[in-house]
Amino acid sequence: MDKAGMTVKILLIFSLFLISVGGGESERVTGYSGGGVLIKCTYDTEYTSNRKYLCKDALLCLSYKIGTDTKNEWIHSGRFSLFDDTRAAQFWVLIRELTVEDSVTYKCGVDKSGFDIYTPVKLKVEEDQEEKSISVVGHVGGSVNISCKYPKSHSNDPKFLCRRVDTADCGYETSVKESRRWINEGKLYLYDDGKQIFTVIINSLTEGDSGEYWCGAESNWTSDHGYKVYITQINLRVPVSSVVTGVSAIVLLLLIGLLFFIVTLRKRGKTQDPGTTQHQSFKGYSAVHRLPSNSPEQVTCSTAQLPTVLSDFSASGTPQTAGTSTEGPTYTTVNFRKKVGRASDAVTRVAFSNDEDSCEYATVKR
Repeated sequence: MDKAGMTVKILLIFSLFLISVGGGESERVTGYSGGGVLIKCTYDTEYTSNRKYLCKDALLCLSYKIGTDTKNEWIHSGRFSLFDDTRAAQFWVLIRELTVEDSVTYKCGVDKSGFDIYTPVKLKVEEDQEEKSISVVGHVGGSVNISCKYPKSHSNDPKFLCRRVDTADCGYETSVKESRRWINEGKLYLYDDGKQIFTVIINSLTEGDSGEYWCGAESNWTSDHGYKVYITQINLRVPVSSVVTGVSAIVLLLLIGLLFFIVTLRKRGKTQDPGTTQHQSFKGYSAVHRLPSNSPEQVTCSTAQLPTVLSDFSASGTPQTAGTSTEGPTYTTVNFRKKVGRASDAVTRVAFSNDEDSCEYATVKR
């Protein structure tokens, strides 16, 4: 066989090789610096249990970016994430924080015995001068208005807003497929003006709405090899309402004041207990003391009223009931005579007398 025949044979074998491994024209994907792309690759259902991967384009695909045998779960490797959806017979690869250096051809591959099956994906990352990150602050119960600018090349593509709940998945997605028409889904309103401005209004905000959102566009997502492009990141923050904070502070101060008031009352009650008891023990007495002018041994007190209730009498002994008054007997003179003895232990003998009844108290100290 001459050289020309050998060359033709080699080219024919190489063409058959490309067909057998699923090679051919690359899928084209456009991304934007600072954003991300979600690439979808389909496969036959007979390969649901096989390993899936993404690698840089090469004959033997030796430079793997990410690969996994895990099914129906996000797997992460640096800026790359992969999800193998066995129910839909497709796997997704997400590339985040795009740079112009990511503009290469990749392969979505299915590992199998013999030759692997793959789909080439040519990624082009464009520099975008538009603002790629927006910070928005809302208030509980209020609303926010978010405007995202998209490239003209996506004018006819559906636009969406999604919320990222982990490092890869961007769920909570709402999209608008028609321009110049408001779309309402729950508390979200979306509008595409058809002139590269995509607007989203979020009403009835709560603290739980705080988080990371993305404005993006879909490109042939319903086809076998479509993709989604994430263009603008929105960081939404819904702080606690200042009114709620003020009310909470007032309630806290009132509780502290009430607690202090209760503690003060209890302390005051404990302090007054002995005085109150002493006052009650001697109630009923009304005496005017006269200091002796001459005798050191005698003090005369005029008009002493004895208590009429037993519990009101504080000295030992039992008071005697006498006289005709219902209020109890009244004695005009009470004599206190000192017992001559030890000066340090002065004991006073008190004698009470009346016409019919009398009693003597042997030891009353003063």
